Amino acid sequence: MVYRRLTTASSSCTRVPAAHHHRRNSSVSRQSGGSAPYGMTLNSRPLGVNMNNPIWNALSREAAISAEHLGNGATILGKANYAHHAHYGQAFFALSTGIERGAKLALTVDHALNNGGNFPTPKALRKFGHNLQDLLIEVDRMAERRGLPANERLPNSAIHKNIISVLTEFASNITRYYNLDLVMGNVHQKAQGDPIGTWFQTVTSQIIKEHLTAQRRAKIESNARIVSGIMQPVSHVSHTSESGAHLGTVYDASVQTGLVEFAGPYARMYVLQIARFFAHVMSCLTFAAYQAQMDCIPHLSEFFAIYNNDNSYLKSRKTWSIYQP
Repeated sequence: MVYRRLTTASSSCTRVPAAHHHRRNSSVSRQSGGSAPYGMTLNSRPLGVNMNNPIWNALSREAAISAEHLGNGATILGKANYAHHAHYGQAFFALSTGIERGAKLALTVDHALNNGGNFPTPKALRKFGHNLQDLLIEVDRMAERRGLPANERLPNSAIHKNIISVLTEFASNITRYYNLDLVMGNVHQKAQGDPIGTWFQTVTSQIIKEHLTAQRRAKIESNARIVSGIMQPVSHVSHTSESGAHLGTVYDASVQTGLVEFAGPYARMYVLQIARFFAHVMSCLTFAAYQAQMDCIPHLSEFFAIYNNDNSYLKSRKTWSIYQP
């Protein structure tokens, strides 16, 4: 491995002659029972070559924070239901953070590439606040300018737009403290409602409408009748569904469980399609930085590589982490 010259911390990248990168194998093998050093993968090169550069490190860490939060959010979302409603909040926190930081990272690097290695001022990003919709629109415009094909651009189906809308309200503090705001009589006038209820109405219900077949619905209802027949005589049920409806029977609760469990993998897929958009953007920026010979831009694409998979994989895989690809 040939390392590029290191630079000191500053608000810009220096351009240096590009080094030739050679793939090398780690001397530690899984068969030997050893462990690879942190920052390395077996039978591959490290994540970048400039790890003592403060700017390189900062950008690497920001990429990891964004990518890991996206994975955490997708993972936790699959565990959420009316009985485990806190998982919705966890997922919203993680996903909104991952999207915001990924978008601001992309815009920061794009600015440096367009301005001779000079990074933007804090004011340039601060104007977006926590508005994920505006941030994603701006990143998509940048993707268009950089020539990303249509199938690698920001997905824009009704479900994707609804996901981004719910997360934008949450990130912007419109619904983040909805429960306390409700108690205090201080619900934001722009709020669509309870973020969990809005998610169920605009995302989960839309997925059910588009993907649930009559045969699968009949199966869910049949299973609910069987469970009800066994449990109802000896059970008392009192829950609140994601939409706010009262679940007072075993049958109602079982149907709700079946519908949410059906929609869960699709919700994960739609969320991860947005993460896959970031994977394409970071790959584009990584290549542009290599061409521009900017030595302080890490291989951003590698942090998001796990999301560069087809829809069936995004839908079927339950646990997502950049550290366990």
